[in-house]
Amino acid sequence: MNPSTSKQWQQMVWRWLQLGVDPAQSGAVRRRQYITNAVPALVLLMVLFYFLLFFWLGNWALASISLKASAIPLLGMVWFYRQQRLGRPPHYWKACLICQATVLAGILGGQGTEIGGHYYFLLFFLTTPLVVPTRDKWGMLLVTSICIGWFSLFDLHPWPASAEVAALGVDTIKLLYLSVLLSGSVILFVALLSGEFFSEALERRIQQMACTDVLTGLANRRVFYQTMAQWQLACQRERRPFCLAMLDIDHFKRINDSHGHEAGDQVLRALARLLQQGVGRDDLVCRMGGEEFAILLAGRSLEQALPLCEALRQTIAATPMLTGSELLHVTVSMGLGQWHGVGGESGFLAAVDQALYAAKHAGRNAIRLHVDGAMVAGLPRQETRMRDYRPSADSEG
Repeated sequence: MNPSTSKQWQQMVWRWLQLGVDPAQSGAVRRRQYITNAVPALVLLMVLFYFLLFFWLGNWALASISLKASAIPLLGMVWFYRQQRLGRPPHYWKACLICQATVLAGILGGQGTEIGGHYYFLLFFLTTPLVVPTRDKWGMLLVTSICIGWFSLFDLHPWPASAEVAALGVDTIKLLYLSVLLSGSVILFVALLSGEFFSEALERRIQQMACTDVLTGLANRRVFYQTMAQWQLACQRERRPFCLAMLDIDHFKRINDSHGHEAGDQVLRALARLLQQGVGRDDLVCRMGGEEFAILLAGRSLEQALPLCEALRQTIAATPMLTGSELLHVTVSMGLGQWHGVGGESGFLAAVDQALYAAKHAGRNAIRLHVDGAMVAGLPRQETRMRDYRPSADSEG
């Protein structure tokens, strides 16, 4: 199977598992809903395993029993799909019904209890906490009681097997008994592993949501401050420079007032794409809130960061942004500074922010530099100083 086909299968399985899952629920609830969605498919695989085993043993009568029993999980999958396409969340009692009905069909259909099929009720008992919410105490008690009840009933009063089972011989029956125990153990292992997998997937999703701006898909303020703290340590230990650019969309309020907030959102998303495309792989673009963005430029001095920021400013000014049926041209004002550790993080952020507002007050669509305790572009060493960057006629095109 080539990688693209494998990826398509994974996406299809993931879409199936997500059917009807309520994203507003807690991670534990969603994990149980994912596993509940997977139950009919797991039961179907179990039944097909026995079909192939009986077919391999040459006993078509038992193989046909398994084939007929496969209709239950197949109908369960269709039932789940139909219900959840209507927006109804998966419920554990549906999964329990499918599991127990399938095992009962096999036992009562001719397999009996001689090959140990009733031990699957113990398996369902052990996996109950994976699908039944712990807060649903009555549901938990009911499902576990049913599972223990069925197992105890068949263990104390064995159900007779058909003549086809008796004809298999003692050694074959022992092999089938062992296959029940082993397959049950494998299913339990897969169920526990799936629960852990879904827990990790949900945790990653939660972390991603906590670190991502919903509107633009950029990193948010939390990631900005975490990354900046890490870069400060790297600068101190390895003398690895970095710069910070703070930028703001000019007259953004006019866009919202004149074209609506949806148009404003489209402008923000379009600007986020341009910023992402215009920076390096190691740089970080963040949305700080509203129409304000921040760019952390890795391994660059102020002189190295300035051409990149000027290219971004020109690209944004020259790129029309589609908002519905209209094309809007926007510009940005930008403050740019290099971290030297003078004044601490809060002082540095305040200084770059002041440079940003100085650029806006100077006429907008411009960059203003913050120079702090360093020799930059021939300026003498001093405590704190700001300077306008005014593009030449050539750079403006």
